[in-house]
Amino acid sequence: MATPRKAIAMTDIELSEEIRALRETVDQMAEQLARVEPNEKLMTTPECAEFLGVGKDVMFEWRKNGEGPPYLHMTARTIRYDRDDVLAWARSHRVN
Repeated sequence: MATPRKAIAMTDIELSEEIRALRETVDQMAEQLARVEPNEKLMTTPECAEFLGVGKDVMFEWRKNGEGPPYLHMTARTIRYDRDDVLAWARSHRVN
C-alpha cells in the first residue's frame, strides 16, 4: 500500500493498479466475512432476558449483584451469555 507521499508521486497507471489491488483485498475480506457463521451459542443481554423470561433490567441487577447466569465481558461495553451456561444456570435454580 502506498504512503500518502508516495501516492502523490505515482503515475495514473500506478495509482490505478494500487486501487485495483486494494479493491481486490477488500473483496477477499468481504468473501471471508460472508463465510463466517455467527456464533449462535452466544446471546446478547436482551436475547438472554427473553430466553429466561425476565426483563433486561433484571439482567443488569443480577450482574451488578453477582447473581444470575454467568456472562462474558467481550469488551468494556459488550456482554454475552453462552446458551449452554444459561441453561445450566436455569436448571440449577429449578424449584421442585
